[in-house]
Amino acid sequence: MNSDTPATARGRGRPRDTDLRRRILASAATLAADEGVDVGFDRIAQAAGASRTTLYRWWRSHHELLLDALLDAVSFSLETDPSTPIVEQLRMQVETAAAILIDPPTSGPLRALVAAAAAGGVARDEIITRWFAPRRAAAITLIEAGIADGTVVDEDPETLVDVLFAPVYHRVFFTGQPLTEQFVAALIRRIQPPCSV
Repeated sequence: MNSDTPATARGRGRPRDTDLRRRILASAATLAADEGVDVGFDRIAQAAGASRTTLYRWWRSHHELLLDALLDAVSFSLETDPSTPIVEQLRMQVETAAAILIDPPTSGPLRALVAAAAAGGVARDEIITRWFAPRRAAAITLIEAGIADGTVVDEDPETLVDVLFAPVYHRVFFTGQPLTEQFVAALIRRIQPPCSV
């Protein structure tokens, strides 16, 4: 069987050849980090040793492929340990977001995708639905649990998510200020009741 042939015909068809899929995703992430979001299927296919037809069969656009590459690289990022205190879990989520935003293999594709999303359309919908929404929902779940057990201030969870994560993205995309442990600790203190800080 040709290694470019996907295994199933679910939806647009998902790859049968997991090694080929992994190569494609890795190549897409590397090219996006080096060249930006406009890297096309031709360049990705060439770098991965795959046919352009395969990429078109498995992904609707290079934006969708880049987002898959990013999500594949950070599949661990929503994992939590229920035995860990809520505030500590939130701190770990903020630190993970910071690491993703500054580590070249993940920061390159993410920056490129956010830049593309600024123009609106499908790229914006995809990154909101598949990147931001699940991470926001996971943080809100933790915040609500923290409010319930008194370790997080009793305020609007949506606002508290912004308090924790918006400054991280702002530093990376706009000011270039460092994402230090002290900075993360300061964000966490802002969501804790005064008596627990």
